[in-house]
Amino acid sequence: MSEVVEIRLRRARSWLRKARKAAENSDLDAQFVFLWIAFNALYGTPRYRRNNDDTYTGETGDFLAFLDEVGRLSRGRLDTCLGRVESDVREVLLSPFLNIECWRQWDKGGVRDRRKRRASSCNTYEKAHRLGRVFLQLYTLRNQVLHGAATDGGQRNRESLRHAIPILDGLVPVCIDLVAEHGTKIRTLAPIPFPPSIGDGGHFNPPKLKGST
Repeated sequence: MSEVVEIRLRRARSWLRKARKAAENSDLDAQFVFLWIAFNALYGTPRYRRNNDDTYTGETGDFLAFLDEVGRLSRGRLDTCLGRVESDVREVLLSPFLNIECWRQWDKGGVRDRRKRRASSCNTYEKAHRLGRVFLQLYTLRNQVLHGAATDGGQRNRESLRHAIPILDGLVPVCIDLVAEHGTKIRTLAPIPFPPSIGDGGHFNPPKLKGST
């Protein structure tokens, strides 16, 4: 296993454990955030290298490229995971509150009425190419929570979180397994962002985690 793969897996698994602990406390906000961080540990790129790169497509491009790579290697495992939470997938895909195009329309038209927003028809439920579409919808929720555009424990996004979490909880562990199995074949894994320092002898020393031996 390469150092890059080892570091990504160590980071992702640590945040997945954190998400599991949040689930024990029924903390939806924390569980969602930690699941996304675990996912981010797998796909993240050193964006500080791209200041003058006009071809860079942003973070959505990063995770869509990663999903394309692991999807190609998964032999249907990711689609099977989506199938297990089909009702949640449908709700996420159909939610206007998770579609950035809906927000652009509402902002342009000054639409604040929740009933009018809910009635928006920005989304369609399509099974084709839905893995990337699902994560684009989840990315909107991620931005709302991580950028302070939501209230901790607030009721406005409870519905979205309840549907988003089972999707991430099913897919992230599978993505971790796929990276462990096929890491050297996944081109998007290198380079790793913010690589850790190396120890004596020029070798990577894995950090000791709390509670580990």
